[in-house]
Formats: sequence, structure tokens, C-alpha cells
Amino acid sequence: MPIAVMVQAMKPEQRQQLETQYPDWRFVDVADLQPEEFDQVEVMYGKHPLLKRLLARPTNHLRFLQVISAGVDSLPLATLQKQGVLVANTSGIHADAIGESALAAMLTVVRGYHAALINQRTQRAWTLPMTTSTLTGQQLLIYGTGQLGQSLAAKATALGMRVVGVNTTGHPATAFPTTVAINATAAVLKTANFIVNALPLTPTTHHFFNQQWFRQLGARPMVINVGRGPAIVTADLVRALDTGLVSYAALDVTEPEPLPADHPLWQRDDVLITPHVSGQIAHFRVAVFSIFATNFAQYVQDGTLARNQVDLSKGY
Repeated sequence: MPIAVMVQAMKPEQRQQLETQYPDWRFVDVADLQPEEFDQVEVMYGKHPLLKRLLARPTNHLRFLQVISAGVDSLPLATLQKQGVLVANTSGIHADAIGESALAAMLTVVRGYHAALINQRTQRAWTLPMTTSTLTGQQLLIYGTGQLGQSLAAKATALGMRVVGVNTTGHPATAFPTTVAINATAAVLKTANFIVNALPLTPTTHHFFNQQWFRQLGARPMVINVGRGPAIVTADLVRALDTGLVSYAALDVTEPEPLPADHPLWQRDDVLITPHVSGQIAHFRVAVFSIFATNFAQYVQDGTLARNQVDLSKGY
């Protein structure tokens, strides 16, 4: 009897649903799985160190891995592809939350709330060391035109921002009035007021935002990272802040992560840091289970996946 290993916690009714619908399968919590059962594991729901042990076995039967995050950069993608393991992520369920977080960071700065908090904590004066502005009419450059980028683009457009998306070829994307290719951004980097990284982490995007990239900026933009920490060279970002190439940075992800308590970024008044929480949503287990249940049904039926299949050759 094939086994589906449960790493991600389930609600009792979710577990019961699976056991009722698929009596020919065993659903085993990862903590209860015995070594002699490893070769019966065909499906894994959630990421666990057990994955490495399964893939190393010559008799490995794992064929479907459902991770509970959008990013898959920490997985052994080449090995999974070589062994024919189908992988699905949860891209999309965090899009609105992350989009709202990026907008919140922008509004916090332009409306003066970040400055007000610093003022309240230190000077407690009835003035602000800045002139407040609005997002209306300002240019937002979004790296990544997938579901996350599309959600942010729609929200920013509704607030009157001029939105430009960046993707591999400059191909059109939903919610983006304008898109440019990732190797043709020189003009928009000169005029962008806000720049958001919403790219997956791949060999191409690793340390993409480096000193050479920062030097192309022309309007002292606010840089927001809600993608992956290693996309930005942290030391180069600090240098860009010091030299005025970047006016503010909002970082939900960092390199390293977690950010050490003695890191200089914590001490800066021109940096907003959140601990990788921009994608948190209510009813997370319900949203994730919906994707897994749909994919599991399709897998049992014909060995394919219905939603969110990762292209292992691309890494997203």
C-alpha cells in the first residue's frame, strides 16, 4: 500500500477527508514513519530532512512532493528532476498579503509614518524631518510579473501609480500596463521611485541586485525586497544607502537570515525590517490543503498535477 507522508500539520477533518476518499493509501505523520516503510513513500506533503534520505535510496519510490512555500530554491532540484519527482508549490496564496505588505512599506514612508515613529521614539517634537507625499503619479518598478507581482501591480495601479513590470523577455503580463525585459531596464531604473523584488531565487537572480545594478539608479528610489534575501548583495545595499543611491529599503527577507542582532541594518533609520512575515495569511492550512488535495486527486487519477507544478529546470 503506498504511503503519503504528512509533514505539514492537518486539521482533523482534512485528514479524515483523505482517508475516506483514498482507502488504498496510508497517510502517515512523518514522526511515525518507520525506516522499513521508506520505500513505500510515494507522496510527501511538506518539506522535511527525510526527503534527502529518500532520494539517496536506490529503491526510492517518491513521485510527488507538495511543498508549502512559493520558493523551492532550497530543494535539490536537479536530483528531483533526475528521479522524476513532481513538485508543486503554493505560489499565489500569499500574493495579496505580500502585495499589501509592499504597499504598506511604501505608504509608511511617503505618508511620514516611519519618520513619525522615529520622531516619537527620540525627539518627541511636533514636526517631521520630511515633507509627506503620495503614491499617486509615482513610478513603481516590479521585478517579477507572476502572481505576486500581478497582485501588487493591480493594487498600485488603483492608487494611481505608474507601474512597470520586469520579466525575462518583456512579454505582456496581467495587471501590468508596461513590461520590459530584465536585460533592458536602463531607462526605467533612472526614473523609478519604488523598486520591488518579487523574483524567485535562481542562479540568475542570486545577487542580481548588486553594486553594478545600484549604480544605474537615478531617482533615489525606495527598494523593497519581498522575494528572496540572497537576491540582494547586503553590503552593496548598505553602500547604496550610504551614498544616497537608495533613499529607503524595506526588507522582509535578508541575507543572512535571520539577520544577526548586531547587524548594522538594524541601526538605520532609512531601513524597515520585518522577519519574513509579509506572506502570512489567516487560514493558512486551509489554503495550502486546497492545493495539495487537488493535486493529490489528480496524481492518483493519472500521475500528473493539476496546480502549481514547478518547472524543475527553471526553479519556479
